[in-house]
Amino acid sequence: MTDESTDAESARSDASASPIRAVTGLVGSAWSALKTVYYANSLSWRFLKSGTLLLFGFFLWAGANVLYSYNPDLAVLRYPMAYGFVLILYGPFHHLVVLPLAFRWRRDSGTRRTVGRKLPNAMLAVFLAVVLVLGTAPVGAMVVDFQSTLGSDGSDVSPDLICEGAETENGTEISCELSESEGVDRVVVTSGDTKLVDDADPPYEFTIRERELESVTGEKQFTVELEDEDGTMIRRYSRRLSMIEGA
Repeated sequence: MTDESTDAESARSDASASPIRAVTGLVGSAWSALKTVYYANSLSWRFLKSGTLLLFGFFLWAGANVLYSYNPDLAVLRYPMAYGFVLILYGPFHHLVVLPLAFRWRRDSGTRRTVGRKLPNAMLAVFLAVVLVLGTAPVGAMVVDFQSTLGSDGSDVSPDLICEGAETENGTEISCELSESEGVDRVVVTSGDTKLVDDADPPYEFTIRERELESVTGEKQFTVELEDEDGTMIRRYSRRLSMIEGA
C-alpha cells in the first residue's frame, strides 16, 4: 500500500514538473539557437543579420515616431524610437565589423586576445548607453513629425511650414512662413495654453522666441493651426524645438 502511494505521488510530481521542464527546455533551445545565429561568422550570415537588424530598426523607429507624434505625452516611446534609430546605424556595423574583428583577435595572444574577448560586450554596452542618452534627450534627426495632418478636414490646402532658428541678443528666435497662403485666412500659433501669434494678414510670416515656448515631456514645442474664412481648422502642424535647424 505504501509503495502504491509513493508511486502515485511520484507520478503526480512528474506530471506537474513536466510543463515546467518543457518550458525550460524550450527556452534553453531558443537561447542556444540565438547564440548560434549571433556568432555565425560566414559572409552570408553577416549580411543576413545586418539586413535583418537594419529593417527591424527602421520599422521600430518609424512605428515609435508615428505613435509619439500623436501621443507626445508618452515620453517612454522615445526609448524604442532611439533603439530603432541607433540600431539602423549600429546593427550592420556590429555584425560586419565588430564581431569579425573580435573573432580574429581572439586567435591572437596577449592584449589582442583580451580585447577580442571583451570587444562585443563592450560595444553592446556603448550601444545601450547611446540609446539611453538619445531616449532621454532626442536629437532632431531622430524625431520625425507625423502630426502635420492632424485635424485636417480633407481640404486640398496643404502648404509647407518652413521654420528656422537664429541666435540673437535676446536669445533664440524661430522664424516661420508658409510655402503658399492660398486658402488660408488665419494662422494661430500656440505653445501649451498660451497663444503666441494670431495672424490674419498674408503671407503669414511670424517670429517667436524660445523663452516663450512651453515644454512637453522635456521638449519645447509649439503648434501652428491654419484656419479658413469660416474659422474652420484646415491644417495643424506641431514643431519641436529640436527639429528646427539653427534653434
